[in-house]
Amino acid sequence: MQEKTFKQLLMSSNYYTLNKQVVKTLGIEPAFLLTILIEASDGLADDEGWFYQTIETLEDLTGLSRHKQNKIIQDLIEASILIQENRGTPCRRFFKISFQEIENLVFKKTETSLLKIDKLDCKKLTNYSVKKSQTSLLKIDNNKEHNINNINKELNHKEEKAPDDLKKIKEWFKKNEIDFSKKHEDKIIELLKNNSIDYILNFFQEQIDILKNKKDIKNIAAVFSAHLFKGTCEVNLQAIEQKELEQEKSKNEQRKEYQKNDKAMEVFKSLPTEQQLKIEDEIIEEFKNPALREIKKNTEVVFYLMISQKIKEKITELGLLSA
Repeated sequence: MQEKTFKQLLMSSNYYTLNKQVVKTLGIEPAFLLTILIEASDGLADDEGWFYQTIETLEDLTGLSRHKQNKIIQDLIEASILIQENRGTPCRRFFKISFQEIENLVFKKTETSLLKIDKLDCKKLTNYSVKKSQTSLLKIDNNKEHNINNINKELNHKEEKAPDDLKKIKEWFKKNEIDFSKKHEDKIIELLKNNSIDYILNFFQEQIDILKNKKDIKNIAAVFSAHLFKGTCEVNLQAIEQKELEQEKSKNEQRKEYQKNDKAMEVFKSLPTEQQLKIEDEIIEEFKNPALREIKKNTEVVFYLMISQKIKEKITELGLLSA
């Protein structure tokens, strides 16, 4: 199943929608937090799939406390569904979601008897196929450099293609006036084992373009080679800043929507209990999801977050809230 398909399956732009199989496998609160992170990744993730979310933002979105967040995130990390790194000053939590692992743990349970999961009791798992994919983690140091060993697009190239690919990369080095030594060759061969030639060349070109735009770089070839040998790379700070601006804009828009929903909930809670239950029953019927009643019994916070948009619509229809 493709990553894009998973995103469409596990997220919704208008409501908090939880996938039944994910809830059954992970539990309600982990499934809810994972869904929120998937929505965040869809709009904020960089080309490698990394994005950041603060404790305050997640608490604002989910109602989950710092303690609950940390517990759920740790469980998702142990299940290999989520990868977390702390970066920068001040420190920020960056996340990356393994959609392949979600598929393995949640949607392929019938393919192996080993995957017996009980509320994220993932320490008992003994078979993780994704761990064979040789992905590695980005590491950003104080010099704004990060590890490029994760340039892995899950493409397993045949050995017979290596000579042609190596020739193309040598031509690229020559075009960019970078010496191609035996050390360069060894590193390139290593990268070609797990990465497509197109991906590597595109990545190298991005690095050169970033270096060319840095006025303090006097020897682009030397800096490029140093990054290649150390497994690090340049970060496009402008792109990161743009992402941060977009995220802030998105947060402001979300905040306005939450304020509207909060006002609607205040009006809703002021109604007689009988009328509240009538509205809830109408919403559950419209969703055609009786499981919402069980969710309400277990976690009212999640229940009302899931139907808050609908409550606002109902309250507006009744003329109790201005549009």
